[in-house]
Amino acid sequence: MAKDFPIKEVATIQLIKRYYEEQKDFRNLLFFLLAINTGLKINEILNLNVEDVKNKKYITVKQCDAGVKKKIPLNKEIQELIKFVIKDLDLKSPLFISIRGKRMERTAVYTQFKNVCRSLDLSNISIASLRKTFGYHYYQKYKDLSFLQWLFNQSTVIATMKYIGVHENLSSRFNLEFSL
Repeated sequence: MAKDFPIKEVATIQLIKRYYEEQKDFRNLLFFLLAINTGLKINEILNLNVEDVKNKKYITVKQCDAGVKKKIPLNKEIQELIKFVIKDLDLKSPLFISIRGKRMERTAVYTQFKNVCRSLDLSNISIASLRKTFGYHYYQKYKDLSFLQWLFNQSTVIATMKYIGVHENLSSRFNLEFSL
């Protein structure tokens, strides 16, 4: 079974963005950007309605498993893309609608992103990689593992580091040496 890794190279992120733009697939571009810029779970993104994001600089999301509310900032690029994607949608409708007019399901997002990765010849990247990508780049910029541990609802910092693909010398960083 292949392991999913975060997208560490900004050039790869740009490649995926360009692919969506060239395909004029702005709905899936928005999903991709929300996932890599917020660290939200797939289901948390899919549960968003138009009214949750319209004319907002922040979105408030109730965390699926912990029930904790999170206030997530939206960058200008995402705000502009939201305006474009929702222009013909009702306030109460889901932000991400399937071709059948229903709320998109996780399996459809998984399949669509898998096809994009295959088209771009990208391996070890899946829909699970998007959340990890946020964590990896957030850590590279801020070195704040405690925030990521809270965001990802993980029990240890070491688990968070493994999840986001940061492979430092854990024993020296956390002084984990001990004697029996």
